[in-house]
Amino acid sequence: MVTGTKTIYSLLFSRLLLFVQFQALIALGFGSWHESEKYWMLTAALTNIVSISLLVVLFRQEGLRYFNLFRIDKSKWKKDAIIFSGLAVLSVPLVIVPSFILSTWFWGNTTYYHQVLFQPIPAYIVWLLFIAFPVSICFAELPTYFGFVMPRLGNSLRPKWLAVLVPVFFLAVQHCTLPLVFDVKFTVFRGLMYMPFALMLGIALYKRPSLLPYLTVLHGLLDALAVTMLIMEIKK
Repeated sequence: MVTGTKTIYSLLFSRLLLFVQFQALIALGFGSWHESEKYWMLTAALTNIVSISLLVVLFRQEGLRYFNLFRIDKSKWKKDAIIFSGLAVLSVPLVIVPSFILSTWFWGNTTYYHQVLFQPIPAYIVWLLFIAFPVSICFAELPTYFGFVMPRLGNSLRPKWLAVLVPVFFLAVQHCTLPLVFDVKFTVFRGLMYMPFALMLGIALYKRPSLLPYLTVLHGLLDALAVTMLIMEIKK
C-alpha cells in the first residue's frame, strides 16, 4: 500500500506538535510551564519513541522494513565513508556558527540561549538522557524527514527540489517547539539555528541516500555533546 499524501504531510508536522504535547504533560506534572522548559531533552526522547513507532507502522503498511534504512550498502561504503568524513567536518561550523551569529544578533551575547536550554535538572534524568536522547534521535529524526518523507515527496512534488527543501524546512523549524518558550526571539532563533545544517543533510541524502546510516550516527554524536552541557550543570 502506497502512503497517502495526507499521511506524509501529517508526518512532517508530527514532531512539531508532539513536542508541545509532551511538554504540556511534563508541565502538568510540575505544575509549571516554565519548569517544563528545562526537560526539553526528555520531551524529545518521548517524541522520538512515537516517531519510531509511526515509521515502523508506515513502512510495514508499504510492505517494507523500517530497519532496512540503516543497512550499510557494502558496494558503496568506501565512497560513502570519504563523503561522510567531509560532511562530518563541515557539520561542525554549520551547527556552531549560525547559533553564534543569531544569538549575538538577537541578544548581543551567546549566553542567553544556553541559560534557557541547559538549566539544571536531576542527575538521574541527565544520565538517563545521555543514552536515551541521542540514541532515540538516531532512529527517529533523519529517518522521518529524509528516510521516509523525502523519497515519497520526490514522487509527487514538482519541481523536484521542493522534495528536499520541504523536509529540510520542517527538520529545522521543529526546534521552535523544543522547548516551546513564549519568547518570539527565542522561537525564531530555534527555527533558524539549524537551517544550514539541515540543508546540508537534505542535499547529501537526496543525492546519496546510502549516507543515511552514517549521518544518523553523526547526528546522535552531536546530540550526545548537547547532553554533556547538562552534565556540566550537575558538577557546578
